[in-house]
Amino acid sequence: MSQETENLYTTLEKESLICARCGYCRTDCPTYKVIGWESASPRGKVSLSREIFAHKKQGDLPEDFVQRISQCTLCGACSVACSTTIDLRTLWLDLRKRIAESGKEPKAYKKLRDTLETNKNITNFSNDDRLEWAQDLDEPESLEPRSGADVCYFVGCVSSFFPQAAEVPLATAEILTKAGCDFTTMGGEEWCCGFPLLGAGFVNDAQKFIRHNVEKIKEMGIHTLIASCPSCYHVWKHDSAEALKGYDLEIMHTTEYLAHLIKEGKIELNELDEVVTYHDPCDLGRNSGIYDAPREIINSIPGIKFVEMAHNKEYSLCCGGGGNLQSVDPENAAKIAALRVEEIQATGATIVVSACQQCEQMLTAAIQKANLPIRVLDISQLILEAL
Repeated sequence: MSQETENLYTTLEKESLICARCGYCRTDCPTYKVIGWESASPRGKVSLSREIFAHKKQGDLPEDFVQRISQCTLCGACSVACSTTIDLRTLWLDLRKRIAESGKEPKAYKKLRDTLETNKNITNFSNDDRLEWAQDLDEPESLEPRSGADVCYFVGCVSSFFPQAAEVPLATAEILTKAGCDFTTMGGEEWCCGFPLLGAGFVNDAQKFIRHNVEKIKEMGIHTLIASCPSCYHVWKHDSAEALKGYDLEIMHTTEYLAHLIKEGKIELNELDEVVTYHDPCDLGRNSGIYDAPREIINSIPGIKFVEMAHNKEYSLCCGGGGNLQSVDPENAAKIAALRVEEIQATGATIVVSACQQCEQMLTAAIQKANLPIRVLDISQLILEAL
């Protein structure tokens, strides 16, 4: 979704009347592919929204309508396909905000909000334990929050608290250390970026998290922030603009920063004899426009044969893990991941690389279920193997 298209969004009522009902969006919608009902397609949901909001037939929001809206992964594929250039991702977020304001949101969303309010992260662990993963580093104390560092690494909830995902920050921290980077983290002062709340429609709650993180970055005197989670990156880059107004902060995804280090010669890569394909995370690729940096990194490693999937870049298939779908419909999330794995298998790759800890978890589970001899790595892990 380009910034130009994003700025065209007006109101839900007006946008729902623009829909030409062409159905192009159905072909690309991962949820429609696994559910198959018109009510699950972007076109169907827009039609229902038009009846409820534009034609003022609202009353109580039907439970099945709320369910369909919550089954969207917010991947943005429908926005790319839309012949009338409706920013459908913003429309779905608008709908979720209205549903939350009416008190009709799924129970899983309410539980998520309560967890975040209590723990400041998406788990039941204390937020003071955000650097627990760093204990596997040689000098874990070096990652304690430090003012004035050149770079702050915003780790994110999943990588901080889920053991499997912890491999991402461990690899990233090791690479940054080997490259001689002056970096730090926010430690326990890092709160959830707010994306799960935005995705659930709790916009005001999300703003509290965004403001907290911005204020802490300002207090630390940080002027370059990197994030390995695409959703965290997207919130910092697009949703934190108002809170950051007047403050000079360069925001980069780790793939951008690591690609820069490779170009500068600060990271020397050795040969790897592997066939690699790359899965574009929706929030990094289609929703943020970052396609080149990850591919530059892969292609800079000697010996690697890089093979694109049939659907890539802005047409990449979703992994099923976005939009809080796992919390409300894990079965369909897994089915979406299985569709992506079919494309991964078709490339003949020995390794599928992504740049999102959520994508990697979804793809790992689907590949294991299919019993395929394919490794799933974050791009930071691939770099570490080549060092």
